Amino acid sequence: MTERNHCSRPGSFRISSILLISIIFLAPSAWVVAAPQEKEAPKKAQKAPPAKKAVQAIVKPAKPVQIKTADGKKIPLVDAIKKAVSGGAEKTAKGEKASAETGKVRKNSPSPPMFHMRDGTRLAGIPEGEGVKVKTAYGTLTVPMRELVRIRFCSSVDSNLSEKIAGLIQQLGHEEFDLREEATEKLTAIGLPALKALEKAQQSEDEEIKARAEKLVSQLEGNVEEPDEDELHLIPLEGEEDEVETAEFTIKGRIEEQSFMVKTRYGSLGFKRADILSIVFQEPLVTRLSFDVPGATLAEKNSWFDSQADLAEGEEFRLKASGILTLATHNGTKCGPDGTRSIKRTSPPAFKEFPTGSLVGKIGKTGKPFLIGTDYDGVVEKKGRLFLGIALQSGVVQGKLKVVLEKRTR
Repeated sequence: MTERNHCSRPGSFRISSILLISIIFLAPSAWVVAAPQEKEAPKKAQKAPPAKKAVQAIVKPAKPVQIKTADGKKIPLVDAIKKAVSGGAEKTAKGEKASAETGKVRKNSPSPPMFHMRDGTRLAGIPEGEGVKVKTAYGTLTVPMRELVRIRFCSSVDSNLSEKIAGLIQQLGHEEFDLREEATEKLTAIGLPALKALEKAQQSEDEEIKARAEKLVSQLEGNVEEPDEDELHLIPLEGEEDEVETAEFTIKGRIEEQSFMVKTRYGSLGFKRADILSIVFQEPLVTRLSFDVPGATLAEKNSWFDSQADLAEGEEFRLKASGILTLATHNGTKCGPDGTRSIKRTSPPAFKEFPTGSLVGKIGKTGKPFLIGTDYDGVVEKKGRLFLGIALQSGVVQGKLKVVLEKRTR
């Protein structure tokens, strides 16, 4: 009895050991199998996202780099670069207005005046003082700085330049060839300010001076082009009077200030008036619009092309036109915006003096028609919509005219 019990214990121990080892080796396999089953369950319940989205979800975006502005605010570096490249034109909501017609921006706070020097230098700065005094034939006027649009200084005040030109003209007759060539080159570089003195030098008794002066005058006059109004301030102003353009009118006279103290980004600088060619205080806002006017728009038949452009009273505007029209019912005669006078027609009184097929316009529905042709400059007397048409009452007209409108507001 005792021996039987003793013999049964080792057998039980062996069975227990086998069961324990089996559990140890089998359990991890069960765990490994079970783990994927628990993780795969939710994947079956929803559609797997595309690989691209999965990457985006895993990668955490970096925090944008910020810099501090002059006023202490922190803004993203990308925005700062965009602002620097665009000149801040994107921020139309703060202190700026955008033109609905062209998308151009006009700042409420204008840029500092731009000083154009006679040597070609340009520098922006704010002149000190409340205004400028202009001596005119009707007395001295004081123009407030805020009313100034543009100043052009006459070249006669530059006595040093006048003396230099006179000396170079005399050098044109020097006995040494190299010095004559040097004077010619320097007078060519001076350009238009030397033209008047060279014209007088054409009457010189010295044949060398006379011949070289004639050649220089011909050369300088050949380079003279009709300046665009926006670049007029870059052309030296002849005569004895300065030109002061204000918001209301233009004054001819002599500016009494002999120098200007100007606050610039480099500090306060002093400019002598003899060194200044012009000062631009306010840049005009130029709006440009273009239209295609069909040849079939017969104005004399009261058929007008509506440009959708409204002009304000006192506003300066310019119209330029190009293109060719074919007057099919008038032997196929071709004409441009200026029309043709080779065809006579019976027209209403308002169109009687206009060439056949010419481009005409009117401001407002009841406005008086006026001849535009290829190029027209005008000032709006009474505000209204611009209408365009062809000076013809009947017939078939083929083609179209391209018209560009420029209007200037300050």
